[in-house]
Amino acid sequence: MPAYREAESLRTLLPVLVPAVTALSSSSEIIVADSLTPLDDTAEVCAANGVTCIPRTGGNLYGDAVRTGIQRSRGRYVLLMDSDGSHNPAELDKLWQRRGTADVIIGSRYVPGGNTENPAVLILMSRVLNLAYKFAFRLPVADVSNSLRLYRGDQLRPLHLVSNNFDIVEEILIRLVAGDCHASTAEVPVTFEQRKAGVSKRNLPAFMLSYFSSMAKMRRFRNEELTKVKSTASK
Repeated sequence: MPAYREAESLRTLLPVLVPAVTALSSSSEIIVADSLTPLDDTAEVCAANGVTCIPRTGGNLYGDAVRTGIQRSRGRYVLLMDSDGSHNPAELDKLWQRRGTADVIIGSRYVPGGNTENPAVLILMSRVLNLAYKFAFRLPVADVSNSLRLYRGDQLRPLHLVSNNFDIVEEILIRLVAGDCHASTAEVPVTFEQRKAGVSKRNLPAFMLSYFSSMAKMRRFRNEELTKVKSTASK
């Protein structure tokens, strides 16, 4: 769970999340990747709920938090979710029940039964973004940008992730699906809810620029993978 000044949200979310995760598996750990140095009482809120809180390494960006949490994880499965309450703990069982049916289980807003509470302008931006990534990388999923996903730890931890902002969510999917492991995917319908407390950290102009930059980097990665496949097939 990447977190940046999310103590107010976590104070409400963790008492619900902890029993929800415990019900899925008695062998589990919740990791909150906080800012480089404490900016609020996130660590105290986590300690009060028996949750592991660690400072992110490498920088204070979202991508740094995601990389830190992935490398700290030890489970056979790794689930990524937001700390602002937009991902309801009640939805986690849907993903967990599908483990083993595919390598990546995606909580999707854009399959039948899925929904989002975002305002219309953000929904439009999300739809355009999803279509662009699906077309550019031939991703066989309806929702490429919702971060609520269940991964196989053995596939996720070896990835060399380079994106620094929210585009790391797409990068993970592209590297898994288009990369050497050729990961399979499945989607389950979820509702993306409005954040429950605090202030959004998204800067929309920077947000869009990072996606364009990421798309260029990922196109190069995909072309390299296609070249490797052709080279192998010609031998």
